[in-house]
Amino acid sequence: MTNIPTQTQTNSLVQAVQQQVRRLESEKQALAQRVAEANVLYTLSALLTGRHSLDELLNGAAAMSVKVLNVKAASVRLLSEDGSQLVPKAVCNLTTRYLKKGPIPLVDSELARRVLRGEVVYVRDLRTDPRTLYPDDVKVEGIVSMLSAPMIYNGRPIGTIRVYAGEERQFTESEQELLKAIGHMMAAAIEHARLEVAEKKQQKVDRQLKLAADVQRRMMPSKMPSMPPFDIAARYQASLELGGDFYDFIGLENNLGIVVADVVGKGVAASLLMASVRSSLRAFTQDIYDLDEVMARVNRAMVRDTLDNEFATLFYGVFNPQIPRLTYCNAGHEPPILLRNGEIIPLDIGGMIIGVDSLQEYEKSIIDLQAGDYLLMYTDGLTEAFNYANKQFGRERIEAALRECAEQEMNAETAIKHILWQLRNFTGLRSPIDDTTIVMIRVTDEEALPVLAKEDEDLIG
Repeated sequence: MTNIPTQTQTNSLVQAVQQQVRRLESEKQALAQRVAEANVLYTLSALLTGRHSLDELLNGAAAMSVKVLNVKAASVRLLSEDGSQLVPKAVCNLTTRYLKKGPIPLVDSELARRVLRGEVVYVRDLRTDPRTLYPDDVKVEGIVSMLSAPMIYNGRPIGTIRVYAGEERQFTESEQELLKAIGHMMAAAIEHARLEVAEKKQQKVDRQLKLAADVQRRMMPSKMPSMPPFDIAARYQASLELGGDFYDFIGLENNLGIVVADVVGKGVAASLLMASVRSSLRAFTQDIYDLDEVMARVNRAMVRDTLDNEFATLFYGVFNPQIPRLTYCNAGHEPPILLRNGEIIPLDIGGMIIGVDSLQEYEKSIIDLQAGDYLLMYTDGLTEAFNYANKQFGRERIEAALRECAEQEMNAETAIKHILWQLRNFTGLRSPIDDTTIVMIRVTDEEALPVLAKEDEDLIG
């Protein structure tokens, strides 16, 4: 006998089928929503990773958020530089008046503080919520419910994104997670855009620094002067692109002026001061014979044109090849080392650094030179070079290296290479912290030229 289902059983079966259909339909809708969200995130990702300005990026993301969440409007706010307030940067479907209504001080906004801590904040009705800072503007815009998500990059909040509904609306958990994901993607894109702008600015600065460094290098003599009995060599090593050290050769009829100087600081400021000191010195040496008066005028010019914390040390010597003789003035510079028959003679007569006291008076000194003398002029980048044990190269090591040069009767160029080799052996691969300038003069047995050759006048004049 065939069992015929009762009406109750039939109804139960129909209900079960209907429930299954509704469940499948719900899952289908949820899947469709997930696919739509994935498509939006993909499209947004393409937008955010493209080459757009920051304003284009923010406005595009706001518009896309309105579309995907099916809301009335959206806004994007970024933290101010001091981190004290949220500043409006982009809107979609909101008036310019609303965009310019003002910042949101964090001290006054509980909602903003919560969002920046990483929460997704929902407000059912902005018109009546006591936490709303601009209720009148909200009413004019016709917005009611609000959902706000943080924009956080590497744990650091940089702003918020808000979407607005024109009526009371409860956002689903899925919608909240979607807005949060959009916020995180925007944060990464914003930081990328900022870094790109900063990189372009830095590239521009680097190009300018290279041009300035090229100008500074051209201020240094390109060739060594030929003036028997003086065998002359020089080397300049900058610790940065631009520096404050310099050396110079100045043609003075049948004499030769040699300058070694160190301007305080590094970088652009030091290089500009270096150029100023060099120009002043060259100008005054053409009209004034006495070294002490030259130094006094350079000092007064620097005091007049610089700040209290800007100064320079400077050694200026005039070499007479006929005698041979050195007349010099040392303005607070590292005393050059004159090595004669194993004896060290420091050249420290002069006065204080230039650029501090406009009334400072300077002295000059005269010393006759002999064949076999080695004279080393340098800046403190040589003495104050550190090794990995934080010990300085120091004057004693310089003197020892100079004695080795004399013992082996090295010429000036070889002597400089020897000293720099000893320096490198001491410091290893540690980067220099200051510019290093070295001028080496070896007195030979050659006879002095009666007059400077034309090419030497062009070189050192």
